[in-house]
Amino acid sequence: MPERDPTCIGRVRHVLGATVTVALDAELAGVAPIYRGRLLQVGQIGSLVRIPQGLVDLVATVSLVGIAELTGPLAPAEAVQHDERWLQVQLLGEIDRGTGRFQRGVASYPGLDDPVHFATPEQLRAVFPPPDDEHVRLGSLAAAEDVPIAVDASRFVVRHAAVVGSTGSGKTSVVSSMIQNFVKGGWTAANIIVIDPHGEYATALSGNASVRSVLAEQEKSRLRVPYWALPAMDILRILAGGAGGATFSNRFVELLTEAKREFVRSAAWLTIDPTAVTADTPIPFDIRPIWHQIDRENRETRDTVADPSAARETDAGDAATLRSAEFVPYSPGGQAPHKGPLYGVYGTSPDSLRLGLLDPQLRFFQEPSGDPIGPDPLVGVMSEWLGGDKPVSVLDFSGVPSSAADAAIGVVLNLVFEVALRCERDGPGIGRPCPVLVVLEEAHRYLGEGASALTRESANRIAREGRKYGVGLLLVTQRPTELPKTALAQCGTIVALRLSNSEDQGAIKTAL
Repeated sequence: MPERDPTCIGRVRHVLGATVTVALDAELAGVAPIYRGRLLQVGQIGSLVRIPQGLVDLVATVSLVGIAELTGPLAPAEAVQHDERWLQVQLLGEIDRGTGRFQRGVASYPGLDDPVHFATPEQLRAVFPPPDDEHVRLGSLAAAEDVPIAVDASRFVVRHAAVVGSTGSGKTSVVSSMIQNFVKGGWTAANIIVIDPHGEYATALSGNASVRSVLAEQEKSRLRVPYWALPAMDILRILAGGAGGATFSNRFVELLTEAKREFVRSAAWLTIDPTAVTADTPIPFDIRPIWHQIDRENRETRDTVADPSAARETDAGDAATLRSAEFVPYSPGGQAPHKGPLYGVYGTSPDSLRLGLLDPQLRFFQEPSGDPIGPDPLVGVMSEWLGGDKPVSVLDFSGVPSSAADAAIGVVLNLVFEVALRCERDGPGIGRPCPVLVVLEEAHRYLGEGASALTRESANRIAREGRKYGVGLLLVTQRPTELPKTALAQCGTIVALRLSNSEDQGAIKTAL
């Protein structure tokens, strides 16, 4: 009688596509046999088994365990006899015995009564590539802690990834560990931008990261997002609390467009045609004179309504310090001075805009202002966002209104992608010459319908086209159902932690 293989745990009893039912050997004591002095968890969900098939070993993962008395939709095939313990496994791929290489998918299926073995640590290492120059370590296999788990660094970055899990499941810890392993693995030239809306990553990554906060007091630690890189309506939404009336918003757009064109005409480092500039073109301009002009028009009184030179100004005000111009009050009896042609037309919108410009929480939006005779301010801003000589950059948006953080994040995503789009593969810059990974915490807030148009379109654009230009996304969320289906479908790697919501579980199952 041949000696029993100590790794054999049972035999195939039923095959339905990639689903195989295995009857465990009666001689197997429990579902945790001892092999070479180590306790192996054969019956653990997610553990791996192998089924020899000629020159290859089929590899399968355990998805269900039970005994033959189980009835209902989860009952095993009728081929399993009464009192038998069983496993249901899903075929994943095969290991070539000659080369030891693992390949996804199977070319042949197991036959009835074929022996099923647990996978030894040596065989598991063929399935999971070890950390090396191309693979970054994520952790260890739960079923065999001495087997490291690593992912292809290049594919992980440019093919997008997602980390999902309920609140408190450890998403921040997982993402921090991933990023630290990138740095420790020797990728010192990595470009990782962490969009942090809650200030969770600064401490965890401080040793390897440049941390910039919108509320930092020190200049070297302050996160700057220039308001002039925003579309005109987003500027009003953030700084004035809304677009105001049509008259106000139209006048704001008119003055803003002219201010940008004037900057282009005077800036030596810009070669764009001024007539091609619109209110949404990311060109520096100073918003304070625009506010001052609109506020002046809203307050102006005149001796003669149709004569601009007849204004009854008592104090010209100061745009730089946001001090309003003052006028002699109009006479209610029809005597001079009269209301100016635009007196009160803009309502309280100029006052709201002034309050936004004075709000210390929104100070980060007003730097840098841009200098016509200086260098392009976006170069310095992009360098700060990329962390300078640090491989990781944490952009901390905590402590500011959610609408402002939303728009600022949209600016970051849009400009990072636009710069990567314009960088040649063999030249300097980011993207194809040097891939960038953008970690987007609370991703459902910025890809869903509730986000601003700029933020939503920028994030979805990276999800759709980023891999072509070397910009990858790592989406971190507790609500995968609130992500656009196209965004989740673009993720080549999904790390799923505990999800308590059945809809979220279904979304991940569908994506996988």
